[in-house]
Amino acid sequence: MNYLFDLGYIDIQSMTFKNKGELKKANALVNMYLCNFIAKKFLNKLTDQKGRAISQNQYADLCGLSSSTITKLKNSEGYEIPFSTIYNICRHEKYSLKTFFSEFENKYGVNIRY
Repeated sequence: MNYLFDLGYIDIQSMTFKNKGELKKANALVNMYLCNFIAKKFLNKLTDQKGRAISQNQYADLCGLSSSTITKLKNSEGYEIPFSTIYNICRHEKYSLKTFFSEFENKYGVNIRY
């Protein structure tokens, strides 16, 4: 069974998991990769929309997030990141979700396993 997303087709059958524990581990890995990808792409040098350096608190405010969320994103282990967090960062960075997820997919692939 295939589902069409903006990023292309995903073969759901090839992504089956033997049990919920395996799925949970794979999801944790995806979340970790997403957080690390965001941290490297956007959080090394925090700037406002005019390119001026700003503090983590100012960046969080501009994204509509808490400073603690930015801290969790910078943690190499990541966390269970809500889609809205990704959206808010991309919105602030004027970065399309299509481009973001395309780059993520190019780096990590579509069938991430632990």
